[in-house]
Amino acid sequence: MVGAQDIGLEDRWTIAVQGGLDSEITGNVLSDVQGSLCDREVTIFRRTWRQTYEPAFRRGAVLIGFGVTPRTEIFARGTFYEMKSPGLLAGSVEGSDLFITKLEPYKEYGVELGYRFYLAWRTRMKSFIAPVVGLRFLDRILIEEAFSPDRNSAIFNVPLYEASTVFTFGVDIGFTIDLGSHFYVGLDAELRFQGKGSAAETFPGLAGINDGGNRLSAPVVLIAGLRF
Repeated sequence: MVGAQDIGLEDRWTIAVQGGLDSEITGNVLSDVQGSLCDREVTIFRRTWRQTYEPAFRRGAVLIGFGVTPRTEIFARGTFYEMKSPGLLAGSVEGSDLFITKLEPYKEYGVELGYRFYLAWRTRMKSFIAPVVGLRFLDRILIEEAFSPDRNSAIFNVPLYEASTVFTFGVDIGFTIDLGSHFYVGLDAELRFQGKGSAAETFPGLAGINDGGNRLSAPVVLIAGLRF
């Protein structure tokens, strides 16, 4: 009987699903600014993605690949990612706390292309490294409610970021374990750089509030796949 480790990857197709956690390393949702809003003095505190949103499960990742050589394959991957915010202290209005209690969930859809190189393709457990490039399509982010109870001030349904398309690139490092000639499971640790989204121009008195800059994130996902 010929095992998967003897066949290699050349001319074989791969279909896999992935799911796991994504953690934001760098990048801001809000920047430190001082200015005015509705004729009141406002200070906004810098808040990172990690401070604003909870680490989230990256759902709906599907990968399709094709073996180029016995130890390499090219692949395309589609992803869906959503994070929810529990609310946060965003700054102050004339010295009193300003809370964002409802921030619209962050949602993105992505497509990626990569070239996976297996370091030990003849063994049942195959470690790999893969450079990756792609695009991410970001939904609009809305401040659904922000208020300062001491100042009896509130805003509702104000856009913070517009829907946009950004470039992403990075590297995957991981391994797969063959469960036979066709099925395999594995783990993939990823590092992703992502360009900044489009800031909504709804705060003329607080210029730069949503100039969050680029982001660096580190998804860790489980893999279950089929080769044929």
